[in-house]
Amino acid sequence: MSMLAGDPPGRHRSILDLLNAYPGEKDAKTLIRRLAREKIAYAKANGWNGPAFCPKLFAGLFGIRCKEVNHDIGGEGRILPYKDGKLWIEYRSQRLPERQRFTMFHEFAHTLFPDFCKFVPHHYSGNKPRDPEKEFENLCDIAASEMLFPEENFKEDISKITRICFEEIHRLRERYEASIDATIHRFAELFTDVACAAVFLTDQKGGHSGSGPLWSKYSLSNRVFNGYIAPGIVPPKDSVAFHCYKNGHSITVQAKETWWINGRPRSWLVQAAKLPNVADNPEYSKVVVLLLPSSY
Repeated sequence: MSMLAGDPPGRHRSILDLLNAYPGEKDAKTLIRRLAREKIAYAKANGWNGPAFCPKLFAGLFGIRCKEVNHDIGGEGRILPYKDGKLWIEYRSQRLPERQRFTMFHEFAHTLFPDFCKFVPHHYSGNKPRDPEKEFENLCDIAASEMLFPEENFKEDISKITRICFEEIHRLRERYEASIDATIHRFAELFTDVACAAVFLTDQKGGHSGSGPLWSKYSLSNRVFNGYIAPGIVPPKDSVAFHCYKNGHSITVQAKETWWINGRPRSWLVQAAKLPNVADNPEYSKVVVLLLPSSY
């Protein structure tokens, strides 16, 4: 979807239409979560269950079919009407199954916007979108996460975790048939018992300083974590992140480390996990580290 001539600057037209359709709600993220949860409640009431929660069955309950395709569709997926007037979600073949599942939920999320029918087909490339499209695609990702990890189920599962570590993150990932990064994002949204953050590291230096070979690409944290790990931060030389990157460990041990953040030392209990290789996206992060209180 693209902006049209005459659209107000700084905000995607579909987001403006969404907020105008619900005048009592001013926050687009809160609204898109509510709308996604309403769809989830309807689906569950009609037999949709899990985990893992199937995107094809979910879409089917709303009259939308999903189809794996080999031809170029301009990105990871798209949703469009066929000649019979029915909506179809097309998603690319030869992708990791967990990536395809998220794509299907993302494409379904487009239907939550009231002006959806004006702008089909929609494309999701998986690359960095431009502003203001970035906010729009992010809202679709938020809704997709709600559907992939329904809040009630995911909270129940994380309440059973006795120690925060990547072994448990991987267990959740397998249970929900999701990618590790999508699982970490959802975990950070819903877990608040212990302060924690995740830092996604890239081996693409770009404009960053320092000798690397890893630099923080982006980070996320839960509500009780104090601080922010900015892009370009280099882990300490003896970090488990480097051992994971160089030795190919899928998961490292947890170790106490001191990182320098904005010229100040910060100590954490750190664990690293290797991320899958995405051949068509060399900028995809290579390693993710989990930061927990050093006393944990």
